[in-house]
Amino acid sequence: MSDLALVFSTFNPTPSLIETVRGLASQHPIIVVDDGGGDPNDVFPRLLDLGARVLRRPSNDGIAAALNAAITVAFEDGASAVVTFDQDSTPSSDTLRVLRTTWERASSAEHRISGVVPAQFAEVRQTRSDDALPLARRVIQSGMLIPREAWDCVGPFDEALFIDLVDTDYELRSMALGFRIVAAPTRIAHELGRPARLRPFAPLPPPLTPMVRTPFRYYYRMRNRLILTRRHLRTAPLRVLADLAIDLAYFALIAASARPRRLMVAVLFRGAADGCRGRGGRAPAKTQAAAARISWSVSP
Repeated sequence: MSDLALVFSTFNPTPSLIETVRGLASQHPIIVVDDGGGDPNDVFPRLLDLGARVLRRPSNDGIAAALNAAITVAFEDGASAVVTFDQDSTPSSDTLRVLRTTWERASSAEHRISGVVPAQFAEVRQTRSDDALPLARRVIQSGMLIPREAWDCVGPFDEALFIDLVDTDYELRSMALGFRIVAAPTRIAHELGRPARLRPFAPLPPPLTPMVRTPFRYYYRMRNRLILTRRHLRTAPLRVLADLAIDLAYFALIAASARPRRLMVAVLFRGAADGCRGRGGRAPAKTQAAAARISWSVSP
């Protein structure tokens, strides 16, 4: 097996994944994980034809569990490092080469490297430095190269977090152990939610245009932000408190822009309560049902 394996986590993937895998399958072994969502678009047989390995999980246990399952298989098969992707991430033509070259340069400089990420992920810059080996901050796992030695030391993604901030937790654990995550000069295309002209104070202007996600994701974001704040407060106090303050302001905007507001408040409140209790896993069914009834107050 090649020493670099590619891992894709999926849930009801669209045919666009076929083209992404087609462009990469000749370069590296690929492991695709079905996180219990099924295959309504008949994508997986096509991926098998392209030479990808497909792992079908019986239930939806979250992105952390899906990635861990695939990464474990890749390392058992002999890979020295993996690159993790979401199903809707599209690497640039040079992404894998640049990630690998940056990893080799950082390793030869005797840095302890737990990850290499693209400097640009969608519209997000993952570094603010122009150094030859710039440190990455607030990393996103899609497009992240993870060496086996670091994985063995830092540990797998936290499956209790289910989704959202699993990459942040990995980053903070890495930092606490003296590892570095560096940024490579490449980029990945991806949709980080969708922009929406929210009207939190309708009918008063002005509308605001943040990125919004499916309403149920805000349960996980609130819950996991509080879990991570408690978990990493001692080792990275300034970082986790700043992130918490930013998210709380964002949650206030989201709650004001949701309709009905009371349901979004209830979703966020349940996330906060579970975060304070340290409760992980899938969101409660009642919370998921409430989130499914939420829409946004937007400008025409």
